[in-house]
Amino acid sequence: MLGLGMDEFDEDEDRQIEVDGVPFIAEEDFLEKYGSAYSLKFNENEQVELTALNA
Repeated sequence: MLGLGMDEFDEDEDRQIEVDGVPFIAEEDFLEKYGSAYSLKFNENEQVELTALNA
């Protein structure tokens, strides 16, 4: 699971990463599967898209 940095952080299972200056909390399993490099952009509906760069 990947969530915004304001979510609850579990020191045993989570890591904090930053994408374009926005803090996110990610479970170690998620980062192992999808990597830790992402891009943020707005799509045509003005919704935020987070894309894994290593997938």
